[in-house]
Amino acid sequence: MPKIGLRTLKTGFSVFLCVALFHLLNRPYPFYACIAAVICMKDSISTSFIMGKSRMMGTLIGGITGLIFSLFTHDNSFFCGIGIILVIYLCNLFNQKSSVAIACIVFTAIMTNLKGIPSTVYAINRILDTFIGIIISILINKFVNFKCKSMDIEDPKEPI
Repeated sequence: MPKIGLRTLKTGFSVFLCVALFHLLNRPYPFYACIAAVICMKDSISTSFIMGKSRMMGTLIGGITGLIFSLFTHDNSFFCGIGIILVIYLCNLFNQKSSVAIACIVFTAIMTNLKGIPSTVYAINRILDTFIGIIISILINKFVNFKCKSMDIEDPKEPI
């Protein structure tokens, strides 16, 4: 049986903190924070930070573009296609090629999945929730690594 590695434990702890914080703050949907925490938990603080930056930039680009588009039209196939082209263009313009996929996902979610939720509310919550998950993941990665190193506990570079 494979052992449960430190990165796996840090990922679980990050998700736990996201859900607990959302309950404490009475925020209804910790889902996006949990996704960001899982995706941003990497084998080092620097790679977690790089992934977090990429994730946040993509969420911002897709969220802001989706918000602007949704103010004028919603669930329109033509504008969804045009918006995706713009989102990809903006990611390339801002040298955020690694953010293209998440930016497109956020844009599409805003344009197609908002049944009864105002787009401004969704976009702002999505950006905030993603940011919370990224911060929690980076902090856990930083402080758990530091604590384990000071206790001579090894953090093997195992996959999640």
